[in-house]
Amino acid sequence: MAVTQTTAGKNQQILLKGNGHTTNGKSNGYVQPQSVKVEHNLAKGIWQLCRLHTVEGLSTASIGWVALFFYAVQQNLSFDSQVQKAFFGILASFQITHGVFCMWNDICDRDFDGKVARTKQRPLPSGMVTYPEAMVAFIVGFGLAIGATYAILGLDVTLAMGPAWVLSFIYPLCKRVIWAPQVVLGLTMATCVFPPWVALGGELAELPFAGKFFGGGALVTGGQYEVAGVRLLNLPGNLFGAIFSWLVYIDLIYASQDRVDDTGAGVKSLAVFLGDHLKSGLTFLGALQTFFFLSAAYEATASTFLWTAGVAVWVLSIPFSIIRLDPADRESGGRIFLVNAFLVLYMAGVAGLDVFLTAKQ
Repeated sequence: MAVTQTTAGKNQQILLKGNGHTTNGKSNGYVQPQSVKVEHNLAKGIWQLCRLHTVEGLSTASIGWVALFFYAVQQNLSFDSQVQKAFFGILASFQITHGVFCMWNDICDRDFDGKVARTKQRPLPSGMVTYPEAMVAFIVGFGLAIGATYAILGLDVTLAMGPAWVLSFIYPLCKRVIWAPQVVLGLTMATCVFPPWVALGGELAELPFAGKFFGGGALVTGGQYEVAGVRLLNLPGNLFGAIFSWLVYIDLIYASQDRVDDTGAGVKSLAVFLGDHLKSGLTFLGALQTFFFLSAAYEATASTFLWTAGVAVWVLSIPFSIIRLDPADRESGGRIFLVNAFLVLYMAGVAGLDVFLTAKQ
């Protein structure tokens, strides 16, 4: 097999002679990258397995912060000790959880990662960390995540984190059995809007489906509606829908980088499944985001500042990202993913500033 690259201005075309996949209308294919071996370095390897060298963990915490501040706006809370405790508790719990389950993802994908050009230098396929070392670090780290959540935020919030932990454990395994593992990841991250609600005094039994386990009733009151006999609060429900559709959307953009490699390596991916209809799928998910974020802002009785500086900027970013994405450019997806990772940080900052300014009035 041979690899030939030709570059003309900003357009780069990769011709991979092999098993017949197509890019830019040309006959292309997957070429398994040569393995990369590096010197064993446990500390550096664990650091990278936990993605502590990136802003990804902070973006995950920002999902919790966005939810926290939307709830605070709805409840007319200031940036008081309760909100501050929830803010720092979410940072600790979500940051540790993100790192631990990124490690679990790489443990499960260690064989796949060696076959994908973008991931072949990760600590496990490169030999920087061994499989037993990673497993021990994962077990210790997961215990730390549970302990930190309980110590800072209490039992109810720890229980509310349960769905996110269970789904995080399942997600890497889904790449082997379903064509839309991004949907499982979206559900995982969307459940992160529930712990902040409990942290601000919401009843655990009122969360979606939690009533079946914690004794919640079926009475429908203001700010809630009933789906299949289960109570669902409007604001948490809308934030769940917004984060779910956004996460599937950005992970689909991210996965567009690896479509050729994923196909050759046998990885199931929604980006591979959609093929040439990738942008149609992104447009649908963008419409869902818009609907749920607008609904969430309405339910929270958002201020003009939050509407214009936060929600409007988010909504306008969606067509920008879709238009700028070039499926033929393998680096395009990574760039747009990074923009969206900072977008959720921005939204958290705007919502938090709104809560802080309200407290000063």
